[in-house]
Amino acid sequence: MDAREAALDKALAEYLSWKGDPVATLSAALESDPEFVLGYTTIAALNCLGGVKGDAAPVREALAAAGKVTHLTARERLHLAGAKGWAEGDIAGAAQAWEQVLAADPTDLLALRLAHDTHFFLGAGEKLRDVPLSVLPGYAGNDSRRGFVLGMAAFGLEETGDYAAAEQAGREAVALNPGDAWAVHAVAHVLEMEGRAEEGIAWLRALEAHWTPAAMLAVHNWWHAGLFLIELGELDAALAVYDSHIIAVDPAMILDLVDAAALLWRLELLGMDVGDRWAQLAPKWLVHAEDHVLAFNDLHIAMTLAGAGDDTQADALEASIENYVAGHNGTNAGVSAALGLPVIRALRAFRKGDFARVIVLLQPIYRRLAPVGGSNAQRDLIIQTLGIAAYKAGDSALARDVATDRLKLKIGSPRAWAPFGV
Repeated sequence: MDAREAALDKALAEYLSWKGDPVATLSAALESDPEFVLGYTTIAALNCLGGVKGDAAPVREALAAAGKVTHLTARERLHLAGAKGWAEGDIAGAAQAWEQVLAADPTDLLALRLAHDTHFFLGAGEKLRDVPLSVLPGYAGNDSRRGFVLGMAAFGLEETGDYAAAEQAGREAVALNPGDAWAVHAVAHVLEMEGRAEEGIAWLRALEAHWTPAAMLAVHNWWHAGLFLIELGELDAALAVYDSHIIAVDPAMILDLVDAAALLWRLELLGMDVGDRWAQLAPKWLVHAEDHVLAFNDLHIAMTLAGAGDDTQADALEASIENYVAGHNGTNAGVSAALGLPVIRALRAFRKGDFARVIVLLQPIYRRLAPVGGSNAQRDLIIQTLGIAAYKAGDSALARDVATDRLKLKIGSPRAWAPFGV
């Protein structure tokens, strides 16, 4: 194995396990090998996936350096196209580039993980399922990498409603590698959707020593623990999870910021006073208020500002998104216009008690929210907001419709109906 392969393997292991620093690993390799194209493209892609703007220095400089290298292989050209697509706002095109890599080499695990994460941000459930399943036959039962592919397949199966197959794949992945935090998380999603909260808490607790070292996903799995506690009606315990494991979130960790906002909003939907926690969270989100990398991120910024009662910053955010939409093409600009802005306006209206406006904004779109990104469990927060607004507005028919739609996803969940008073 040459130095490039060794560096890429180490970075990939860190990426798949949500541990370590793959960008640092690749950066070190590039110091002695300035023509290591996959080092540059992967650094650019990982930064974009982490919420860094496509024109920010870490992305821009990596892509520029890759572009100076001559005689690229077909694989390198496609990886470069994927990273450039993300940086330029063509997120769907980025996913297609990595799928082309897999068409040529189904064992390119780097391309698979990059595609999988991109499909997550696109809300592309069928792709989350089908792409890992399509390459799984290339990983024999004794291949140490098979578990990672199974974990990705498990999440895609869950997102498309095949909970039994998802749980089977996820548990097999964890049996192969208990440290696969993504597979642990995929099973947690199944247990959340099926209302198996006590099992979910036991699942996370039994594997806690394995997933907590995965620093890049640990907060998200704690968020799942919070959801299970909410499902059981243990709101104080869920808030304690926030205070113990989420409140100290690093402003650079976008996924963790999302989880922080989402857990607080859920607790407030159920009538809990979260004190000054919104005000503590808001400055961390405001660092990203002008980024507009993903509509999914922007709506959680808006959620936080609404929670904090900061109308000035919320107005500025909305105006900034409107300007961004007017001046940009690409995947995220379209999603921001069609879904992001209506959701943001609805969240602000809900916080002000204007439930009729929430209904006007969300009723036409709540069944087609997938492109905003994230998982079914994450987008469920928007649907809950609509259902509770309908209940508070006295629209019992809509509240029942929303509850019925939730029950289709949250099969067996005793609380799928409860928040809406039906």
